[in-house]
Amino acid sequence: MKLADRRFWLLAGVMLLPVQARAEAATPVLVQSSAGRFEFATIDPAVGHAVAALAEEMWRHLERPLGLPAGFSSPVFVRLLPSPGVGRAATFEVNIEPGGVVSVWWRGNPDESALLRRALVRGVLARLAVAQRGAGATAAPAPWLEHACVAWWRGRTDGAQIDLARLRAAGMEPPALASLLDWPADSDPEPAVSSAMFWLITFLQAESGAAGEWKALVGRLLAGMDPQAALAAAYPGRFRGEASRELWWQTGWHHHRRVNILPGLEAADSRRILEIMARFVYAAPEDDADRVIPLAEILTRGMEPVVGADLVRRLEVTGPLLSAFHPFYLNAGLSLMDAFRASLAGAAGAVVGAATFEADLRVGVELEEASRRALDALEAAAAKRRG
Repeated sequence: MKLADRRFWLLAGVMLLPVQARAEAATPVLVQSSAGRFEFATIDPAVGHAVAALAEEMWRHLERPLGLPAGFSSPVFVRLLPSPGVGRAATFEVNIEPGGVVSVWWRGNPDESALLRRALVRGVLARLAVAQRGAGATAAPAPWLEHACVAWWRGRTDGAQIDLARLRAAGMEPPALASLLDWPADSDPEPAVSSAMFWLITFLQAESGAAGEWKALVGRLLAGMDPQAALAAAYPGRFRGEASRELWWQTGWHHHRRVNILPGLEAADSRRILEIMARFVYAAPEDDADRVIPLAEILTRGMEPVVGADLVRRLEVTGPLLSAFHPFYLNAGLSLMDAFRASLAGAAGAVVGAATFEADLRVGVELEEASRRALDALEAAAAKRRG
């Protein structure tokens, strides 16, 4: 056994002596997650393994947003105690001990999942800060980042949380950006504010480009920089002044709360996209009035510069969405893109593509309607049983 391990076991034993006095059979155990991530001292192996699994889940979902390594040179040491202890009011504490060792002291019921998630996130943020700045790092960098990471983690493990965040966002105005960035330490945000922090971390990651603005912001926050100043420094040129910053944030809020971020599109959304992509409106040469041009006619004109450019643009828009199409409309999406390509190549059979697409689209509509009728029937039957 390594000397560091012996010292940790000794510390765990001293830490748990009061617990052992109350429960004679209790023996401290050490539970490890992946190397260099977390180590848990506990008197209940089942609790230790459950929290270790939760910590691994957290690491998996925050690895990319926070730029976490595969493991640190030393893990985050977590002490899981069954009671608050004398003179201890806080459920958890995160400390940076001499030498840069990060410890998380958890006192209470591990079933308090919301607080336990915060404790694990704060621990890994503190350890990341130590990795970047050494033992002089702060143990609680940027409280809003902690809450935002918890919200991101929950959204990635439970898609219903994203739906809930979207529902809350639909019924409220976006909070002022400064009120989120300057969120006070050890203050639990209301559910609506937690949802806003989810949209903020989503927005800031989406705004980050090749220059790595989001990564730069995280680095500045871990260094203890004022959050508003850190945002301005990390995202140069995005805004000038408070009013411009709020407009930037509010635009992002409304965009991201409307974007469908589930793995696939709903059937209705897939159908609407196809209907838009297959609808062509051009000015008639005789009177310059706009009119809808049938798809079959458009496909005969793919070699014309204006029509060809339009077809290329629609292919570029539809292509990335194709993998997300609802299964009812996937064939229609494929046949429409094939028809566009044939038209651009001047293929003689391009017009046939219009008939194929329209047939595939009709099948999709029929499946969508049949599915809706089946679901309505099931719901009516369930309501009848309940009533």
